[in-house]
Amino acid sequence: MAVRFHNARPGLDLINIIDAALPVAQITAEVLAQDSKGLPLLEEFVLRLVDHKVTSGRSIAGMLGVPERMVDQTIAALFSSDDLKWGLAASDDARARGLRLTDKGQITAHNAAQNVPVRVNQPLVYDQMLWKIAPYDRHTTITRGQAEEDGMIMLPAARSGPVDESDITAADITTLLRDNGTTDREVLQVKSITQARARRVLPVKLLVYADQDRSDIQLGVVVDGELSHLHELELIGFGGAKRLDITVEPPAERPVLDPELEKARVPLPEVSQHRAEQAAFQLGSQTPTPAPPAAPQPQADEIRAIGVFEHPEILEEALSHARRRLLIISPWIKKAIVTTTFLGRLEARLGRGVKVDIAYGYEDNDTKTDLAAVRKLNNLATRYPDKLTFTRLKSTHAKVLVYDDVWVTTSFNWLSFKGDPDRTYRMEEGSLIRNRQVADTQYDRYLELIDQQRR
Repeated sequence: MAVRFHNARPGLDLINIIDAALPVAQITAEVLAQDSKGLPLLEEFVLRLVDHKVTSGRSIAGMLGVPERMVDQTIAALFSSDDLKWGLAASDDARARGLRLTDKGQITAHNAAQNVPVRVNQPLVYDQMLWKIAPYDRHTTITRGQAEEDGMIMLPAARSGPVDESDITAADITTLLRDNGTTDREVLQVKSITQARARRVLPVKLLVYADQDRSDIQLGVVVDGELSHLHELELIGFGGAKRLDITVEPPAERPVLDPELEKARVPLPEVSQHRAEQAAFQLGSQTPTPAPPAAPQPQADEIRAIGVFEHPEILEEALSHARRRLLIISPWIKKAIVTTTFLGRLEARLGRGVKVDIAYGYEDNDTKTDLAAVRKLNNLATRYPDKLTFTRLKSTHAKVLVYDDVWVTTSFNWLSFKGDPDRTYRMEEGSLIRNRQVADTQYDRYLELIDQQRR
């Protein structure tokens, strides 16, 4: 997503991609609908009139009030489809001939007559920001409570209160059905609607852009993987970044490595370009060079920058694949990070014998730490006393991740980068060193720091 949309605002930098929640309502509409008969209207009426003993083209044209030429063309089409034939007329003149239904035509006419409007319940998702029905999959929506627990930013609704029957028309539902691939049903009338009581949201992504001075902040909204200009315009009308209390600060100062490591470190622009080429190649897009991206450096000797968007990937990699050790130091802890999934992955590492150390704490100030997340980690440490240490430090500015032979030092808050009500964002940069000797040295160093700072 960062690769796709980083140039969507010329002159602005993509600062962050945030999980957001779009308010929606789950609606069940009772509608009067009719499925398509798969038969042109004039052909249907010609067949039904012939079935009712109207056996000449002139008589049919007169009853329908259409030119006889149109009826003759329709009769010819029905002869070609083997729905009509010539037969003896129902008259005293045995030489007279009239239109008759074939066996196939009788079935076609019968099916057309049986296809009448019916009442059906049509499930819908109503976008409460745009205040219109939308083609979202209701199975991808979640409860508002779950979104709040996951630290999502709540996008505003166009109005308060429930959706009214007048807000949904038959034409809107028919258009939606056709957009979703259902082309054989037409909604004739909306009889009533029922709105689910539980408040639901659709998970979306909020793109935060800013200029060099961090004074011009613009937001993009990605819905179902695509930028939605309608939602962006609606958000501007609500006040944009100011309405959501989003601010952007200058980039944080990254921790500096030892001179030798600093000299060997691949800078962020080069890393970002390589990742962009990889992503573009995987997506089948045009790449800056016709050949596939070059292979990365051997993993035994990797020293490079990591940007803000790569940090969550690296944390997930550590939680999913660490084999010997995992150490995380973060000043604050948020429940939006320490989720059921996070705890499940952590416990899976512990179950495989991985030694885990987690430390947190910023002076006496715990206002940015969720106590519920602390309790969950304490409970896990109690169950695995020989494998997991969870420590409150006197104070730490360190943001460190060590797993196996990898050491990451950064300005990125590993356990609180989501769910912070402060909503102040900045470009975060760190360094990843994949080398066993360096990782061993740093691992021992931070274990000693944890022991010294233990509160």
